[in-house]
Amino acid sequence: MRLTLLPLLGLGLLAALPARAELVRCTTSLRGEAVGFAYDPQNEALRGSRSLREKVLGGKKGVDCPGLVTLRALTPELDDAGRAPFCLQWDEKAGTYLGYATGARDPWGHCRAPSRSFCERVNGSAAAAGRIMGNASGIAREAEAQVSANPVGAVVIEGQGARLGAKLRDMGASAVLGLSPAGLAAVAVTAVAVGGAVYVCSDQGAEGAALAAAPEALPPEGSVIGEAGAGPVLRAEDMATDLPATSGDGMVPMLTIAPPDLSPAGPPAPPAAVPPAAPPAQP
Repeated sequence: MRLTLLPLLGLGLLAALPARAELVRCTTSLRGEAVGFAYDPQNEALRGSRSLREKVLGGKKGVDCPGLVTLRALTPELDDAGRAPFCLQWDEKAGTYLGYATGARDPWGHCRAPSRSFCERVNGSAAAAGRIMGNASGIAREAEAQVSANPVGAVVIEGQGARLGAKLRDMGASAVLGLSPAGLAAVAVTAVAVGGAVYVCSDQGAEGAALAAAPEALPPEGSVIGEAGAGPVLRAEDMATDLPATSGDGMVPMLTIAPPDLSPAGPPAPPAAVPPAAPPAQP
């Protein structure tokens, strides 16, 4: 009986293993630098995002990552619903992505109406996002701004830099110094609260509202770009291995590998002293 059950148990364990997914390498260009990533071509959102034109004609020269993969890499803290207000800013002359802005997307995920505007995530915006989303109409009224058509899960407020920037600071976003009130007054700003974060979009990025932009944190070279962020860094031999599991909130966990300890080994520790055995109890 035991010899019969063991093979059956092994088959059951094999059946429970996840199917092996073939990842695809791709290259994009971010601010003049070529960056390689990997993605799952069977991902439903990616398949739906790629237009027939993109599939037939391909992407831009030197860029074969789908537009949504690049946008995911630039906004790893968001999911695809949170990315709805944003499009990619492509510089045709330089042949590279400058960043992302608000607006409608073309078949490649690029902004249909390119402009000088680009967006930056604002420091200290986690708490501010909830306040802005909960009082968008009040903020717009006090800042003499307007709340535009809201993409799913986002609040978009457009106004003049000095007034809207002041209200964002009141909501808990960080401020920077060095821009004159006259300079701010001439800047049009769009604030986007989505996914627990705040983004400022203007010709001067976060500076256009006198706010501090969050430090840039692009996924490492070779990362697997999932729906809401980057997965483990890949080696060449890993390209056909199983995709990383996701956590409950949809984020792909980062893989941290501790470096080996290369310090020289010291002399072996002396053996621990063994206490003498207690004498047997006398009757």
